[in-house]
This record gives sequence, C-alpha cells and structure tokens, in this order.
Amino acid sequence: MPTGGRRHGGGPVRRRPHGDDGAVTVVLAAVVAVALVLAAVLGAVASAHTGRLRAQTVADLAALAAAEEVRRGGDACATARQVAARNGARVVACSTEGSGVVRVDAVVRTGAGDAVATAWAGPRPRGAR
Repeated sequence: MPTGGRRHGGGPVRRRPHGDDGAVTVVLAAVVAVALVLAAVLGAVASAHTGRLRAQTVADLAALAAAEEVRRGGDACATARQVAARNGARVVACSTEGSGVVRVDAVVRTGAGDAVATAWAGPRPRGAR
C-alpha cells in the first residue's frame, strides 16, 4: 500500500489544479451544440433540394399531361392543375404558347419554404433534331 503521497509506481501523485474542473464538459457541450446546428442546416438544405426536385417532377408531369390535353382539344391548364394537385403541388402559372406547347409553373411547399419549377411540353417544332 503506498504511503506518503506516492503511487504504486513510486512517483509522486499529481493532482490537477482546481480551476480545470469541468473544462472537458464545457468543450464537449460546445462540440455537441455545433454538431446540432450543422445537422439542422444540412437538414434544411436537403429539404429545400428535395422540394425543388419534387416541384420539377410535378411541373414536368403536369406539362406533359397538359400538352396531351391540348392535342385532344381539351382544357390544358385545368388538366395541369388537376395533375399537380394529385401530386401534392399547385400550378401557379399555366399557358399555351402556340403549336401545342404548354408552359406550367408548379410550386411545392417544403419545410424550408416554397419550391418553384417551370416545365414546357408539346410537339417538337418541324425541322428540329
């Protein structure tokens, strides 16, 4: 059994100064806080990106359906609105631009705000490759 303030190895017992108590806890708490903030920011960015992709997909689908409706002689923009609504989005602008081409602007609500996308669909112009 060691006596006189010595350890088993024979060297003196070192004691930390009392001013350092809890320093590791503070540093660890700061690291955890930074990690949580970073995770929240990355989550918001991922949500915005996913929303943008969803908005583009819905706009493409709605424009294709609307162009087909123009070909059939129906109401293209009503079809675009219906397709967008079925896919969790809404059409904010729709127009037929001549020669059966339809433009659709769709918006999808995300946790990071609204994501908007535009798509055109219709027959290829004559002479285009």
